[in-house]
Amino acid sequence: MRSLFVVTALLMALSCKRDSQPVSPSPGELNTRSVVDAAEATKKEIIICDQKNARIIMVDVANGNAITWEWKANASYAMIRSGAQGWFSNLSEAKLVYNNNYILATASGGGVALINISSKKAIWYDYAGGNTHSAELLPNGNIVTASSTGGYLKIFVTDSYINDESAQTGPIAFPDVHNVVWDHARQQLYAAGKNIIRVYSYNNSCYSPALTLKKTWTMPEGNAHDLFPVHGSTTDLWLTNSGHIYKFNVVTGAFTLQKTQSAVKAVTSGPSGYATILARATGVGGETWRTDQIIDIAGAVVYKNTSLGLYKARWRLINLFSYPANDGFHECTH
Repeated sequence: MRSLFVVTALLMALSCKRDSQPVSPSPGELNTRSVVDAAEATKKEIIICDQKNARIIMVDVANGNAITWEWKANASYAMIRSGAQGWFSNLSEAKLVYNNNYILATASGGGVALINISSKKAIWYDYAGGNTHSAELLPNGNIVTASSTGGYLKIFVTDSYINDESAQTGPIAFPDVHNVVWDHARQQLYAAGKNIIRVYSYNNSCYSPALTLKKTWTMPEGNAHDLFPVHGSTTDLWLTNSGHIYKFNVVTGAFTLQKTQSAVKAVTSGPSGYATILARATGVGGETWRTDQIIDIAGAVVYKNTSLGLYKARWRLINLFSYPANDGFHECTH
């Protein structure tokens, strides 16, 4: 079967080469391309978990709030078997990985998936269970998940040839854990639950993956929720809990209060020209933990759509805190 796949891929590649011969464009085509290129250059997209409509979307807030991309677990392109589609109810996180060519998604229904943005295919998916709130890509291609109900982390041996039967570790106990973030520079993992942040080392083993606890930091208050890199920083993570937004310094352990704000499900920042944006639960969108708008840290509305019930939102930006530059898809199982 794999031999057939290789032959097919070679034929497709040859076909692409034949189709890519240069053709002189007409003046009208040049003008059209200039407009398209200009629009592409000014895109400013937010990736949103739209729970109300059971999908992940990208919204271009610089160009009329157009929805530029959509993914649903029950769509034929996703290639998720019917019995597993329910795992992706209440999508909880959509994290860009592999040089922004893939999305690592989780859902409160227990599902975790690695999605090719171009094809929209879930090239790998499985069941983590326990209200899966977050996942992270590990350096060798394996994936670690965080489940708040039951309170545990779990590592999956990611193999794009095997879906919903992946080898995996047993639960790694961590009460009420809501997040996981990899630190590429220091080669360690952070996770937060209740009032603590734990730091783990990873053994980088394909088939016997394991985490070792290195350090524990105590937060000023409890109920940790979001943990995500501060864009452009090599030392700071955004951290939210039941009533505050902090920057957490992974070197010193310092918690620096940025804003007193309740019910923040996600916070993300960007370079100059990008606001620091929040997904804050308002009870609008079908459930108490959802909202229909994204605001900046000062409270101004950045995007609003009353047909949405969103949970987390992130800028579509490269994350160099967690992953090496130009990181391409890989898996250590092949």
